[in-house]
Amino acid sequence: MEGASAQTEKIGELSRLATLAAERILETQITDHRLPRDLFTALVSAAQILEEHNAPLPPLVEQVLYEAGKRFSEADAAGEATDRDPEGDGVVATLTRFLSGFRRGERGVRPGEQ
Repeated sequence: MEGASAQTEKIGELSRLATLAAERILETQITDHRLPRDLFTALVSAAQILEEHNAPLPPLVEQVLYEAGKRFSEADAAGEATDRDPEGDGVVATLTRFLSGFRRGERGVRPGEQ
């Protein structure tokens, strides 16, 4: 089955790219640079695709998404407004739904816990 093999290879490559995106996000946080919105959106999209294909999330990807989920939750609790750019409302809604599972710990073991 060449098709299944090709799909497995693509999922592996997506997992690798998601890890690279997570590394870049951590780098921007460490260096206090602004996080490119497209980079974070790409990471979330990659994580969604991996989950749709029942592929495990790389540990670093899960950690970055868990931390993002906590920050979204803290912002919600503080009553802070999220991105109010009308063009970005769909993106924010999608991210919020996806990250809600991470902030509640529904996506498995929290990073650092075992």
